[in-house]
Amino acid sequence: MTRPGFPQAIQLMHRVVLHRRWVRLATIGLVAWGALVAASAAQAAVSATDFTGHRVTLARPAERIVALTPHLVENLFTAGLGDRLVGAVRYSDYPAAAQRIPRVGGYRSVSLEAIVARRPDLVVAWAQSDTADVVRRLRGLGIAVYVDDPTDFAGIARTIRDLGRLGGTEATAETAATTFTNRMHALRSRYGKQRPVSVFYEVAMDPLITISGSSMIGAAIRLCGGANIYEDAPTAAPHIGIESLIARNPDAIVSAQPADDDKSWQRAWQQWPTLDAVARDHFVTVPRGAMSRPTVRMAEATTRLCQGLERVRRDSPNADTPDQARPSSHDAS
Repeated sequence: MTRPGFPQAIQLMHRVVLHRRWVRLATIGLVAWGALVAASAAQAAVSATDFTGHRVTLARPAERIVALTPHLVENLFTAGLGDRLVGAVRYSDYPAAAQRIPRVGGYRSVSLEAIVARRPDLVVAWAQSDTADVVRRLRGLGIAVYVDDPTDFAGIARTIRDLGRLGGTEATAETAATTFTNRMHALRSRYGKQRPVSVFYEVAMDPLITISGSSMIGAAIRLCGGANIYEDAPTAAPHIGIESLIARNPDAIVSAQPADDDKSWQRAWQQWPTLDAVARDHFVTVPRGAMSRPTVRMAEATTRLCQGLERVRRDSPNADTPDQARPSSHDAS
């Protein structure tokens, strides 16, 4: 067999080196391409199951979002998606940036045409608002709609996590949800097993309206070691008579007000001085916006509520708790 000459050997070695380089580069390219495909796939499809059991799936994280209730506007900001909001309803006032979002109607009178004109790839709505028909029609148009309905603190955290998943901001949403959950657990550990304080929560004075235990506010009262005197009322916001309230004689009267130092609401109660709460000045003011919306600000409002009830508890250490005011077995989570 004839051996190759020196020039031929050099050429052969060169070809081998080039081949090996090509294989190495091709391998690196395939690995990089695979990573790119995997990353693209991760960004391509996002989904979450809403509170009605409906599976919401988007081809990619939402870029244009319309929110049909103020608390969902706030939760979107919390989840790191405030800059994706292109439509909201009136009274969406928190945070301050929310006031600059174009409006698509009122809280209970949204405009389908205005929503569609914002070209959303995701609409978020609340199950308790009058938007069921709008939700149905939007889905009929192929627009994804996520519906929330939190009835406890865990529901707030779930909504924030779901929104983060649908918007591709999972890390931000998870941090916010976990921080909120930890704050509520800390409040429960500190106040939840203290001596019960019977509570009347004033929603409105004329007519006199309160809340039952089925509401988020009811959950906050229980978490603070409070005992809602209308815990088992058959409706969420019952109208009551003053005679019924006097008979139950709560230790504390709580009301949500726009300003922390606003005590004007307390003056109306002075016409019933036989109430222990009035006689002892056991009024507790909580921030209205934070207490009335299922958002992470519930932690702030609940902290204020717990502190107020603790003041009442310390001011009347020997007070007996009426049977009807004892805590319900409802879970305050």
